[in-house]
Amino acid sequence: MPHQLSLPGVEPAEPRPSRPHPQPAPERRARPHHLFFAVLADPATAWSADRLRRGLIARHQLAGSEVRTERLHLTLVSLNWHAEFSEALALWAARAASGVDMPAFNIRLDRFLSFHRRRGNRPQVLCGEGEGVAGFLALYQALHDALQAAWPQPHFARSAPVITPHMTLYYSPRDVPAHPVEPLCWTVREFQLLYNRLGSGGAYRVLGRWALDHHRFH
Repeated sequence: MPHQLSLPGVEPAEPRPSRPHPQPAPERRARPHHLFFAVLADPATAWSADRLRRGLIARHQLAGSEVRTERLHLTLVSLNWHAEFSEALALWAARAASGVDMPAFNIRLDRFLSFHRRRGNRPQVLCGEGEGVAGFLALYQALHDALQAAWPQPHFARSAPVITPHMTLYYSPRDVPAHPVEPLCWTVREFQLLYNRLGSGGAYRVLGRWALDHHRFH
């Protein structure tokens, strides 16, 4: 599949004062560079998610920090946080991802809940289940298999860990029980390799993107 790879040469802009970031833990500050595969929300979906978020913030009286609209996504596979940006790791990940052959698929997120953390604010997330996330989970499995096969050492588990597909909207100390919400639905036509530097603002830097086959719809 075709992809583009644009390694970061210029640091992203500083965060806007109106959207403060949670204070990072000391161990995270020592490893500020993050590479991960994800499905970014397209602009129309991100706008709908932001509208839904406004209603949920008011409904649950949430206080905390929001995820920038341009950063709304579902994580597929994290390649972990690192002390320095590794071009070699990014290139290896891109080569592995090029072997993923998957159809486009629909996704449906229709529940809102809080994830629990041992400390700090809790992620307030949208989740889906069943057929609503079946295509996403199939893509996750295919990407995990491609990375596991390409990695020269036993780094990835042979079996893909169980995950809960989710989109984080907000961080707040409030514990919100799961409840249904207006469904957020869209067609996923690509996935991306993203770069984030801790404390940076603006959109994630897209290092690579891979189209899903719209002729073979999941």
